[in-house]
Amino acid sequence: MRRMNLTVCCVIAICLHLNACRVAQVLSTQYSENIASAAYGTEANHPGMNDGSLETLATLPAQNERNFIIQFAEVHPVRKIVIHNSNLFRFEMGYLNPETDEWETFHTVIQRRNIGDERAQPLFVFDRLNFRTKMIRVAVTRTVDDVIINKIMAEPGDKVIDRRTTLVGQYYPHYRVMQPAVAQIREIEIYHLAEK
Repeated sequence: MRRMNLTVCCVIAICLHLNACRVAQVLSTQYSENIASAAYGTEANHPGMNDGSLETLATLPAQNERNFIIQFAEVHPVRKIVIHNSNLFRFEMGYLNPETDEWETFHTVIQRRNIGDERAQPLFVFDRLNFRTKMIRVAVTRTVDDVIINKIMAEPGDKVIDRRTTLVGQYYPHYRVMQPAVAQIREIEIYHLAEK
């Protein structure tokens, strides 16, 4: 009798294990191929951003306005975005709403400070997204290479970060102005849910 109970318990345990594995497989999220890839007809304002290689760098010139743009051949659903970063520190993720034809921000990023020996956080993953679009924009506001300088007078075209009245405890009105550097991304990946 004891042997029979042990056999039944083992069979039940095996069945539960197999069913749990099957349930986990059904409940796990299955994503499509990377629709940001140039092989799918997707265009980028720098070809290094979606060429499929982490060795190439997509760069934007050192200007106050720095936007990486991905444009699909048609409107796609978006569920997950992965950015392989090189030097971005602060940026906004947005998509072009096909109904209103306006940009909508879905995430604002400020890099973590405790990243060890790295200069910049190497990977950003945005999942649980749920929108449809034809274009994705990464609007860069700061890179780790940007320099902040103090100026007594702001000039036209300066990107003023802050206006202060003291410096080292002394009254000294001045502007804190950002001198932008080249913005760099290694690769961007975009996914929707896989067809079943």
